[in-house]
Amino acid sequence: MATSGTTTWSLNRDEVINSALRKLAVLSGGSTPESFQVTDAAQALNAMIKTFQTAGMPLWAIKNYTFPTVAAKSTYTVGPAGDLTTPAPLKVLQAYRVEGTGPNIPMNIYTQYNFNLLPVNNTSGPPINLYYQPMNEAGTLKLWPTPSSATTNITIFYQRPFEDMNSATDDFDFPPYWTEALIYGLAWRLSGEYGTPAAERSTLANEAKYFYDQALSFGTEEGSLYLQPNWAGMN
Repeated sequence: MATSGTTTWSLNRDEVINSALRKLAVLSGGSTPESFQVTDAAQALNAMIKTFQTAGMPLWAIKNYTFPTVAAKSTYTVGPAGDLTTPAPLKVLQAYRVEGTGPNIPMNIYTQYNFNLLPVNNTSGPPINLYYQPMNEAGTLKLWPTPSSATTNITIFYQRPFEDMNSATDDFDFPPYWTEALIYGLAWRLSGEYGTPAAERSTLANEAKYFYDQALSFGTEEGSLYLQPNWAGMN
């Protein structure tokens, strides 16, 4: 028996929309949706993708970005038009600095509360602490102490936003194993607009949750958890 030898199967935006509408019996027998149905479904799909961003830190959406410090500059805007021209992170997970050609030196990622408790705002030197605040279209990254030179490179690891679905043939910014989560999640979200009976909506909700949980659990990092006393006395 010969196998295909390929592993690249995927669906584009309108193929997922059509599949979701078939689950609602809106389409059948090879029929195609009306343009307004595609528009409404695409809107619901993009809203759902934005909500999916809140689920955590999937491995496939974690990126890194390296930037040089600017002497006497402690605050940097992050975004396509900011000081650091990368898509604004949802969360910064890890950071380290490198002085010249030296080794990687881990940095502390602080909450806003703890960062505001740091003493002497005008302290300068090699940065050891970092705070990141996500905003609507950009973000703000703060360093402490204020960098005293431009010879330091800082690398951040962050959760990036998921890309929008704008065109009919756009491929999804998700691994293929998210396909059923996208289809059933969209079908459930559209079911109220198409007057799907409550019992069938409940079934769709359970199916959507099942496929969502399956995809989410597979995309998280596996590792050990270590607990120790909070010697620094910080939250």
